[in-house]
Amino acid sequence: MPGVRTNLWKLYAYKFISEFYLVVPVLIPYYVSHGLNSTQVFTIQAAYALAVLLLEIPSGYLADVIGRRPTLIIGAAFMPLGLAVYAFTGRFLTFVLAEFFLAVANSMRSGCESALIYDTLLELKEAEHYKKYEGRAILFTRIGTAASAVLGGIVALAFLRLPFLINIATSMLMLPLALSLVEPQRSKRLASNPFLDILKIARFSLSHGEIRHLIFYAALIGSAGIIALWAAFLYYESLGISVGLFGLIFATFQLSSAFGSSRAHAIEKAMGMRKALSLPLFIGAIFVLAGLVRSPAIIPFIILYSFLWGLSFPLFLDLINRRIESDIRATVLSVAMMAGSLTYVVLAPLFGRLVDAGSLGKAFLVLGIFFLAGMSLVLISLSRRYPGVFDTRSQSKNPAGEDPAAPKPS
Repeated sequence: MPGVRTNLWKLYAYKFISEFYLVVPVLIPYYVSHGLNSTQVFTIQAAYALAVLLLEIPSGYLADVIGRRPTLIIGAAFMPLGLAVYAFTGRFLTFVLAEFFLAVANSMRSGCESALIYDTLLELKEAEHYKKYEGRAILFTRIGTAASAVLGGIVALAFLRLPFLINIATSMLMLPLALSLVEPQRSKRLASNPFLDILKIARFSLSHGEIRHLIFYAALIGSAGIIALWAAFLYYESLGISVGLFGLIFATFQLSSAFGSSRAHAIEKAMGMRKALSLPLFIGAIFVLAGLVRSPAIIPFIILYSFLWGLSFPLFLDLINRRIESDIRATVLSVAMMAGSLTYVVLAPLFGRLVDAGSLGKAFLVLGIFFLAGMSLVLISLSRRYPGVFDTRSQSKNPAGEDPAAPKPS
């Protein structure tokens, strides 16, 4: 038990380092310095999302079959490799290659980290507190991103390649942390044909009504949020804000998101799950506002968007985790993340095209309307067809932290 509990702080540190990206606040200027246009920028990011899309479910299945710890070790090995390609090359195609290596690293983490947290809490008989621990894990993730963002903007003033060089060294710290993790006791997935088994679990995820709606919710939040994250840098640039301040603004964005994640359990307890899940609808309204108004006065609303973005993740992850068993947990969570990647792959290049062909304001406006319509449809359908999904009180009494009535893959 004590050894398993150490997974929690080790994962906090692992997530902090994995998101300690000095490069993020200067990535757009780095692209521009190498002659890339907006379409190429969003195509590179879409290529990353496509790689994650292809690797997402297999990596989750790998975590269910060989274990959470070995999968996270693989992710830790690929992170510095991708950053090295970025640091020592300077062309569109090599940037795509760098994003592929980073996609391998992050897909190995995606779903696996949350599954390890939940399985650890199951063994400790504390699964009912998952939202608190997941929110805390996201808090450390965002703090890592925020701290690196401030430093990244300052370091880049020396020269734009320096943040990449420093990040190669910091990312290497993930490996010893991954090696020291303890695998919780759980039933591992066994199948004679992994490919058919993956298809079986994916079909289960999309045929289970509640899980399917939660996956759609995750896809909209994830894809629109990442697009807006990168587009915000274009917005700051259009306002004439110095690159040196990008890091500070981005750090505020991440800290706001961290605060939203860390308070998810308290907000859900105070408002109820139905209202808490509906709060991210305001994200769409903020996108529309950014599309209509070009002013520094919009930056506080972008910070509010980040709070709502952070708030949403512990909520839907908790609801999904309650409806699946440990032997398919990472795979189902990866299906949810894959849905977000698929949506991003489609939307990101289109957003870039709108920016190049029209204006950033028009692109934000379209994104906001799409997000509002999509989120409203998902939440209305979820409320009408599966109102029980919003009642977490009865489920929290289950000592396993899972819904015993949930169907299983067959």
